[in-house]
Amino acid sequence: MRSFTVLLMASVISIFSFVVGNAQADVDAIKTSDDLAKIAALAADSIPWKYKAVTGAGFNMVQLSNWAGGGQNSVTVRALFLGSLDYSNNDFSWDNDLDLGYSIINQGGQGYRKADDRIILTSKASLKQNEVLRYTGLLDFRTQFAVGYNYDQHDPRDSTRFQQVSTLMAPGYLTGALGMEWTPIKEFTFMAAPISSRAIFVMDDYLSSIGSFGVDSGQTVKADLGGLLNATLDWEVFENVRWKARLNAFMRYRAPDLWVVTVENAFLLKVNSFLSVGFLTDIFYDDRVPITRDDKTVGPSTQLRNQLVINFTHTFGN
Repeated sequence: MRSFTVLLMASVISIFSFVVGNAQADVDAIKTSDDLAKIAALAADSIPWKYKAVTGAGFNMVQLSNWAGGGQNSVTVRALFLGSLDYSNNDFSWDNDLDLGYSIINQGGQGYRKADDRIILTSKASLKQNEVLRYTGLLDFRTQFAVGYNYDQHDPRDSTRFQQVSTLMAPGYLTGALGMEWTPIKEFTFMAAPISSRAIFVMDDYLSSIGSFGVDSGQTVKADLGGLLNATLDWEVFENVRWKARLNAFMRYRAPDLWVVTVENAFLLKVNSFLSVGFLTDIFYDDRVPITRDDKTVGPSTQLRNQLVINFTHTFGN
């Protein structure tokens, strides 16, 4: 009996020692992993230049045959590139972002037509005043890749073609601003710039001759001085669900009651490392840009574009 008790106690001590040893090993492994992660984070923070790029492509096809519910065959092809190159050293930072997107759609056998076309380049240099305020200079450039058409009207120069309404650098927008930026939390920034300029470029002879996009007829550039409000949001609402938004509101000093407003919203769902789903909403208003409204009248109006996109993406950076 005594030998059995001694054997039982020895077994219990052995099991206890094994469990404690494994637990300690797990704790050491977790601590080592945390330490390595902290070292990697510190090493990344110590790099003055940081870059990141996301390339993506998407495809969607609807094919119907004897479909009682109605509808049209359609094919959509899209491509995107999102890149950033940022510099940070002590109290100075310089952030550069490039947003490229293009998509075409063939619906109902009408031929391929442009659905999305954008080139957006922003550059922002900041000098920290304190933890939440920075002196900031901003440049924002926007244009598109290809010719855009109004498919409801024919070109007055050639009745066999649709009317051209835009092309590369027609329009092109360049906004420059100097002001103060407020960053109460890392996900949100707000900039007020009382010294700003916005230039509109129409580098196409035909569009320039008819005075498109508020540029005087026959001219290629129109510039205005004014004030700018700029806000950005980059917030992970839930795990793998991110809300990115950007606001630009420009006020011309010679028409302070009329604002040029651009709002971009993107709700992005990361499915896995290479697949993502996004809902994008773009809002634009400029009183000097007449458009054909849904009721067929012509004049300035709030422009709205919604997109649901599924993309295969690849991300790389340091």
